[in-house]
Amino acid sequence: KAPDNLPTVKAAKAFFKQMNLFERKVLKNPKTNDQEAKVIYAKALDLLDEYLDLVELPPTESGHYDQEFSTLVGETSRIT
Repeated sequence: KAPDNLPTVKAAKAFFKQMNLFERKVLKNPKTNDQEAKVIYAKALDLLDEYLDLVELPPTESGHYDQEFSTLVGETSRIT
């Protein structure tokens, strides 16, 4: 079990907590154009970017996650 005081663990837990809040919000009472859900989701993306920075991965708005990645082992070991 990873120590809870590591910055990466704290960041991941904060992101998961925010996503759980978002999931409960949209599943419990789904609405079209729910502004509160949008705010919660935006906060979750910010928390995800903090986590990605800590683990030295590109941020969500970098465009790296818009492309399809191969799951074949050994094809490439780097995000390009």
